[in-house]
Amino acid sequence: MGNETLSSNLETEPIFVGTVVKGRQLGRKIGFPTANIDVNIKWLNNGVYGVLAKLNNSFHLGVMNIGVKPTVDTNLQKTFEIHLLNFHQDIYGEKLGCNVLFKIRDEKKFDSLELLTKQMKEDISYAKKRFHLIGLTSTIEENDITFKPLFKSS
Repeated sequence: MGNETLSSNLETEPIFVGTVVKGRQLGRKIGFPTANIDVNIKWLNNGVYGVLAKLNNSFHLGVMNIGVKPTVDTNLQKTFEIHLLNFHQDIYGEKLGCNVLFKIRDEKKFDSLELLTKQMKEDISYAKKRFHLIGLTSTIEENDITFKPLFKSS
């Protein structure tokens, strides 16, 4: 399966676009830097997802957490943060679009940062396998994908 499968499963536009803002940088400290997205979306359920993120003219695969970070915070405000695979750039202030490709698991509270880190490694490994199954690699240029709407208007 190649990009034909991808193009038939994506929206014409990302399902949301938000600005990358600075967070507490805990992800960076434990080896998983994330792009914290300033967006207020109620309809996406808390959990961990495999995503395709659009930054400028390129697409990047990633793992997104949506939720309240129960392991590290008592913050009840829903946050959106994406760990972009094989990506090491400062993108604060940039607009980042996102399409959810699949759900990995529900949000969960872990007893320690070590257990959270172990689970994050497993989530990323799982996501990479799923991306590979649908013919995706870590960076895709915009002209490599022909988008077709997922939902056709009637």
